[in-house]
Amino acid sequence: MKIEVQFVRLLVTLICLLSSSLALADSKNEAKKNYDAIITRASRDLADGKIDEAAADAQLAEKLDPNNPETANLSGIVASKKKDYAEAVSQFNRALTENPKFYTAKFNLVDVLLLQGDYQQARSILADLSEIDPKSEVVQFKFALSYVLANETDQASAFIDEMEFPGKTPAYYYARAAVWLKKGLDKDASQYSVNAHKYYTDGQCKYFLSILQEMGLNVSVL
Repeated sequence: MKIEVQFVRLLVTLICLLSSSLALADSKNEAKKNYDAIITRASRDLADGKIDEAAADAQLAEKLDPNNPETANLSGIVASKKKDYAEAVSQFNRALTENPKFYTAKFNLVDVLLLQGDYQQARSILADLSEIDPKSEVVQFKFALSYVLANETDQASAFIDEMEFPGKTPAYYYARAAVWLKKGLDKDASQYSVNAHKYYTDGQCKYFLSILQEMGLNVSVL
């Protein structure tokens, strides 16, 4: 009889532990779903230009999972959009501390460094990204752009000469356009944009135009 009582108690204990484990797992799954939903919503807000809404999303992500590199990356993007570049660099570096191989955070950090005029550091990170994805035309475009922004147009042209042409994206065309824009030769720059639109979609062209605009080049002539 005593053995039976002990067995029942053990069984009850095991059931309680199992129930607790399942409840904890459900709680973690629910938290992850909520977090993923916030990150998705923040991405949509950023795409729609709703910076304040994205900032609120970043605060919620911080409460749910502060150690997730996605959280710091989101905060970095928001800070960049608000032109708080020092904070943006801090957040992207925080994301990379959590995950040194976080490609997106490195990619975003490059943009802020270019905006700050830290072209050497930007190229250093771009070199890392090139090792990870040597065929990335966007990375190559930003490499060329780093020389353009530094007013090293000869180096930019030499780099562009090595880019794949024609490529899968209009990166080559807009890299050339950037050189001409920097030299003040708007007509030549415009012709590259016109040609790009002949072979690539408006969406692809718009992406590269948005980068040039963000970096302060006069895309109104393109």
